[in-house]
Amino acid sequence: MSELILQWIWRKQVYDPASLYTTTGEKVEIISPGLPYPFGPDFEGAQVRINGLLHVGSVEIDLYPSLWYAHAHHLNPLYERVILHVVWKASRENCTYDKGGRVIPILALSSAVNESAIQRLSPKQVTFPCAAIARTLSESVWTAVYEEWAEQRLHERCQSYQNEGEFLQGFWSALLRGIGAPQGDSFQRIAKALPWTILKRHAPTLLSKEAALMGTAGLLESVGAPSDPYEKELLSAWRFLQRKFGWTPLQLHWHPTRPPLSPWRKLAQLAALVHNYSELAELFYHPPLKLPPLSPYWQSHWAWQRPLSRPLMHSSPLLLHNLLVNAIYPFGIYYFQVTGQAEAALQMRERFRRLPPENHRYARLYATYAYVAQNAWQTQGQIQLWRQGCEKQRCLTCRIGRLLLQQ
Repeated sequence: MSELILQWIWRKQVYDPASLYTTTGEKVEIISPGLPYPFGPDFEGAQVRINGLLHVGSVEIDLYPSLWYAHAHHLNPLYERVILHVVWKASRENCTYDKGGRVIPILALSSAVNESAIQRLSPKQVTFPCAAIARTLSESVWTAVYEEWAEQRLHERCQSYQNEGEFLQGFWSALLRGIGAPQGDSFQRIAKALPWTILKRHAPTLLSKEAALMGTAGLLESVGAPSDPYEKELLSAWRFLQRKFGWTPLQLHWHPTRPPLSPWRKLAQLAALVHNYSELAELFYHPPLKLPPLSPYWQSHWAWQRPLSRPLMHSSPLLLHNLLVNAIYPFGIYYFQVTGQAEAALQMRERFRRLPPENHRYARLYATYAYVAQNAWQTQGQIQLWRQGCEKQRCLTCRIGRLLLQQ
């Protein structure tokens, strides 16, 4: 049972009116449940008759009586007009007091809602708060909400940068995290240890970029003696960078992966991608239609002296999709906005909306209980909706929650 569902039960009066009694045994009759109110007690203008006496005022909804005190309502003067504390479960020993010490009657609804309704409104799996009633709203409402939360996610990810240098370093970090998923944290540490400005200045060739990235990642430490001209050149380039600039390798823990997804190949792919651009911002103006081929050694190897069973020139198309969704498009839209290129920002938004939806757990969750997202922009909105709305049960700050209680 979520608090939003309990509010919905109260608003829709999905209970047996003959079974409504306070925890102290007083008969309760609901004349009007009131209207949702997001800035204080949950419902305003309620009319409730308790033991025949009519009360008009506010109603607060909590899952349990203890949440009244956990949320400090007993210290808030706004809650002095509450006439009824509605909860899901309570016992006779529970008491609710307002700031002035007045006893507020407690009504537990669980005993007044029939078992079939409880099973329908309380999914056994972990879901979002309104999952059981999500489809009482139309698909168009949900997709509009996905769009709104996607916009919020875009601004939240980019608004903290103070200048262009910080912004581009943030983009560099996002690129590495995107290319390194699901080991994105380790790749972000590489981005921090080897900023884009340093890589661009001191590693002008593709080989030197590969050496800088793999060396910083600690992949070139304790390797076997070179047996291939490329291996000799790669190791020599890294040793030169170490001696000249004092670079030190990171101590990273690499989880086992399938050979095509090894950190060696992913860093080789990143090197091949950025080698085609003199500046990172060029990725916004000319996003790749496909990832460039890896250098010949990494087409046939997945690690140092570890050949693949068959050569692979390109990485999976899903990798490019991930980079576009999590780095190039969101940072590109923000870049065009802050540099006054409104038309370019709109065009990139449309490109974002043409990308197929992602297949992450949030997308599957909302597809199961609400509606399927139509594109990657909307699946990004689903991530934001879950993290900033559903997970924190901030239902009345969400348009879905407000509409469910107002309809």
